[in-house]
Amino acid sequence: MPGEPKRLEHPRSVYIIGFIFKIITLSVLIAVIYQITFSPHGPAVLVPIKEKIEESQKSAILEEVRQQEEYEKHRHFHHVVEYPQLPENMRPVCYICHSDYPHSKNKKVRAMLNMHTQFFVCETCHIQEQPGISVTYKWYNPLNETPKGPFYGTEYDPETGNLIEVEDQFSKISPFYRTGDKFKSAIQIQDSALAQDYVKVRDKLTPEQRDNVKKKFHVHIKAKGHECKVCHSRNGILDFRNLGFSANRTIDLEQLNIKGMVTKYESFYIPNLFSE
Repeated sequence: MPGEPKRLEHPRSVYIIGFIFKIITLSVLIAVIYQITFSPHGPAVLVPIKEKIEESQKSAILEEVRQQEEYEKHRHFHHVVEYPQLPENMRPVCYICHSDYPHSKNKKVRAMLNMHTQFFVCETCHIQEQPGISVTYKWYNPLNETPKGPFYGTEYDPETGNLIEVEDQFSKISPFYRTGDKFKSAIQIQDSALAQDYVKVRDKLTPEQRDNVKKKFHVHIKAKGHECKVCHSRNGILDFRNLGFSANRTIDLEQLNIKGMVTKYESFYIPNLFSE
């Protein structure tokens, strides 16, 4: 209206300064809250609650497994390469008591047996077949119900001769119970009700009670795995071609000479290559 003062727009710099001031105020507020609640240099009023929650979520079994893994790593002569790990609730129940390197008794072949865990799950070698129940072997990935590959170990790099690198880091050969066209995994995972319950009460059980519970995890599982020739032969339980292995890789696996060395000889020696 005539006679009213004209409204002036603030300079853009005023808005910028105001925004910066708000950011500083918010940062100071967050720092003060952290100092009061969690910082070890302040009252840390919420730390006891946080520690209580973390303590209730701890698993003595999984902590024992981690300690065993560290021990196994230090026992290896060769460097152990780090590789991606599944979330604990998606790992097989085997790992509640066994480490990533479960074979340790037979020093002659333990490294070779542990190497196999890169390619298939424990049940592939230790499953106890049942009369009237058909078992077939497929690729299993807990993050993907129908993994397509390419899978690690199935093909050589033509330039280097090494196994090709793949994006799928978790698929392994696994047994499935087959009924018609339906397949049911033979794997028990740590997310199962029985496994979760066992983790919670394990420390309250006597050794005899623990053994009785463990028998539930070992139903249809045999202590000694398959002999080498059960898989590494043309008529073995693993159909390498149908599993996606290349022709030359299949031939190498079916005619693997190491199986003869393991089964025929009580002892064998590595030459001393570093003697003066």
